[in-house]
Amino acid sequence: MIITSCTSTPKESVIKTQVLQKIPKDDFIGVTEIGTISVINNYKKSFIVAAPDHKKYSDFSTYFQLGILAAKEKYRIENEVSFVSQENLDLEKANQNFLIGPISSVLVNKIDGLLLTNRALLLNDSIENFSISLSEKSQNKALSEYLSNEGINRIGFIEDESIEKDRKSFKNVWFNDDKDAITIEVGENPTERIENFLDVSESKDRYNLIDEASFSQVEFVPRSRKDFKQIVIFPKDLNRLYEIASLVRFNYGLDYEIFSFTSDFTQKIDSNEISLHGISLIDHTYKNKYGYDLTKSRSFCLGFDAMLISFAVANEVKGEIRGLLGIYEIDSQKLTSKSYIN
Repeated sequence: MIITSCTSTPKESVIKTQVLQKIPKDDFIGVTEIGTISVINNYKKSFIVAAPDHKKYSDFSTYFQLGILAAKEKYRIENEVSFVSQENLDLEKANQNFLIGPISSVLVNKIDGLLLTNRALLLNDSIENFSISLSEKSQNKALSEYLSNEGINRIGFIEDESIEKDRKSFKNVWFNDDKDAITIEVGENPTERIENFLDVSESKDRYNLIDEASFSQVEFVPRSRKDFKQIVIFPKDLNRLYEIASLVRFNYGLDYEIFSFTSDFTQKIDSNEISLHGISLIDHTYKNKYGYDLTKSRSFCLGFDAMLISFAVANEVKGEIRGLLGIYEIDSQKLTSKSYIN
């Protein structure tokens, strides 16, 4: 399915740079209302969206395109928006308009730097051209900045022993900043490992020694370790996340902040489990029409933000823009993004 939308395209006029101010909050407070600073749509050429093969990636393509059109409608974008297959992309025509895409990392590497900086937004990590993506870079940035702002230098890592190394990239970011961490791996029976990790077992051993030496009843509540207050969990799936988080809480770890990255998951998030165990998820915002259905939600959000950011770049809007995937900072040289902590 290819969706197209178009209107007449009058002659392009001179574009005036406008700057959006930064909001001192990192949680989701809604998408940026560009119209509130009287942005005039001076960019009059087309937006060309290069999407992957629809038959092969039908679910993604459908919700991605719906996201593009939702942003077009919300921001009253009158430019022609056309969808083409990545394989049929005409770079010469793209350079005469504004290119959104492609999504394939192989194609991004081939065309990165061949397009005008203010006339393209690639949808996989690039070096030369502006890009946004579903990769872990913006998620790592979100957690790293949060911990830095809180003055945190020591945290705990709990890793599922079966997950791949590249799903733990935040560890590299953390240790490259010369920060400290206590790390454990957990297998099929994680209860004892987590108890030892939190030093609850030591507390119990001390209680037993005191209890045996005492002639009176000893009141006892185990105390978990206090040398860190934040724990990052790297689980193999969401059910495993719920299990590990519940064991932390069960072992008197009620005061820890628990974080997890969810970008590799496709299951639907159980918001009751997340709330029950007090887990902060680092990803896009789930406050959109597809909520905790991650496959639909991410695809829709990527399309929505791609249209929003492309419209802003084409119209020389600088500063902070908040989308559904994250918070973006745009200047003439670079585009950076960080995810939300939900």
